[in-house]
Amino acid sequence: MKRMSREIGTVLALAAVVLLPACQNAKDLQISELQRRVDELTGNNKDLESRLAAALNASDKANQMALSLQQQLDDCRRQLAAAPRQVAQPVERPQEQAPPGWHQVGKLVWTDVGTDILFDSGRAKLKKGARSTLTALVSTLRSKYPDRQIWIIGHTDSDPIKRTKNLWKDNLDLSLNRAATVAREMYKLGLDPAKIYVAGQGEYRPKAPNDTKKNKALNRRVEIIAVDMNG
Repeated sequence: MKRMSREIGTVLALAAVVLLPACQNAKDLQISELQRRVDELTGNNKDLESRLAAALNASDKANQMALSLQQQLDDCRRQLAAAPRQVAQPVERPQEQAPPGWHQVGKLVWTDVGTDILFDSGRAKLKKGARSTLTALVSTLRSKYPDRQIWIIGHTDSDPIKRTKNLWKDNLDLSLNRAATVAREMYKLGLDPAKIYVAGQGEYRPKAPNDTKKNKALNRRVEIIAVDMNG
């Protein structure tokens, strides 16, 4: 029994001799790793401090530049305010003479075409001879005013529609349909559809009082207006 106890003691002593160096080595490794982490963090901290200092320096330079530019801008404004104002004189362009049968005021050039020439009473279908009239108008518009907008506006007299009242709600409806018919024919004759505007005024913008046959004939018309949209 005593012999067994001595053997066990010997084994434990040998184990202690073996384990103590192993534990010591593990502890040393742990300390070494911790020191490496500390060194790494210390390096990162120094790098961040350096970058922060550079950023603050750049910010100071940017602020100084912004202040300098603001001072220059203020100086320019003061000089501009102190300088005598010069009013630019508009350059007057010679006004081109309107073609025969056309009228001109400012940027508007227009002509009237009697609807008695273009349409039968109460109708919005062109007469046989109307095409030649519109052909001449389109030729003038294309040669003299190729870049202008073209407004086509129908007008009537104040007489209520009788023979064709089943076709139109009123004179306004008739005038608009007549203007549209003229526009469609002008498309076919070569005018750019994108530049044409169509409207109807019915009896509401007469040229003369609707009190005589002659005046009523003047009021039954389609206006063709060339509008200069440039400055």
